Amino acid sequence: MSAALNAMAGDVLLLLRLALTDEPLGEREKTVLGRVASGALALSEDEIAELVAALSALATEAEVMQARTNLRQTSHERRLILAETLFDLAARDAELGPRADRLTARVCDVLGLGADEVAHLSG
Repeated sequence: MSAALNAMAGDVLLLLRLALTDEPLGEREKTVLGRVASGALALSEDEIAELVAALSALATEAEVMQARTNLRQTSHERRLILAETLFDLAARDAELGPRADRLTARVCDVLGLGADEVAHLSG
């Protein structure tokens, strides 16, 4: 995978991690991240293990808030692309698809976007 695609996959998984929970990751969240990384992003087992470990390391409130801040500081266009990519992945996932409304609200919160900005993306 190219560096740019790997960075985008990492950012999408980071966004999903933050949308799933602000708390340390539980087994359910790790399973969701692994499933999305494997199925939708077609990452290798080694890449999945590395990314899930890195996302699991965001365990304190300060680390989670720093990760949110970093995503919010990206360009508006990039945040919209991240949201759209995550919504597309979630729509194809049996567990995330039915939770689209909650996921959309969390993604907007994490990225500092208004619901009106993503309405055409999530729905």
